[in-house]
Amino acid sequence: MKKRLLVLGLAFTMFAATACGTSSDDGNKTSKADKTVTATPNSDKTSETQKNDDKKDDAKESYKSADDITMDDLKNHEETPAEDFKYRDKSNGEAVIKEYTGDDPIVVIPNEIDGKKVVDFGKIFTNNKDIVAVRVGDNVENIKEGAFGNCDNLKYIVFGKNVKTIEDGLLGGKKFEQVEFNDGIEQIGSSKNGLILLNSIEVKIPESVKEMYLYKAKTLIVKSGSYAESYAKENNMDYRVE
Repeated sequence: MKKRLLVLGLAFTMFAATACGTSSDDGNKTSKADKTVTATPNSDKTSETQKNDDKKDDAKESYKSADDITMDDLKNHEETPAEDFKYRDKSNGEAVIKEYTGDDPIVVIPNEIDGKKVVDFGKIFTNNKDIVAVRVGDNVENIKEGAFGNCDNLKYIVFGKNVKTIEDGLLGGKKFEQVEFNDGIEQIGSSKNGLILLNSIEVKIPESVKEMYLYKAKTLIVKSGSYAESYAKENNMDYRVE
């Protein structure tokens, strides 16, 4: 009888140990499952990043080619995101764009980056062979010499409402089709070298212009009695009074 009780006791002890081991494994499995759940937010971030990348890809795919982009596309385009630029701070808290790092052929210079007014973009587009259209932000007042030189595929430029002066240099390339100077601009070209249009096109000159050195335009569209009309007459340029 005692021997039978001893055997039963040993059997019970082994059963209990096995049960405890199983419980310990389950506990470890539960711990791993908890880590997986904790990692979910990172998966969400990755998913959100992918969504943003997909949006950019969709935007690019909406242009079948550079030839399909129109002036309306430029005017209706959202500001280019801040992450597509490198910039530096000025001592007064304004921002100067140093580089365009994006790949959208339409670029809209933002009015602000990180709460700082964008007042200059230097020559970030000079010799760029990919951009097709550029709209300048409303806080830019001066366009540097050669800012749009040798841009072979550039077709359209719209200048922001506060641009006052545009310095010398080439404007676009042989595909250039249209430029819109803002009302309020005062000077186009800064010296006898002037602003040169490689592709002969019609150009509307605002009445606000007081000084101009613009060459190779096909026809100037001017206001009667304006400085631009006098300039066209003095330089034997074709012009049309609007």
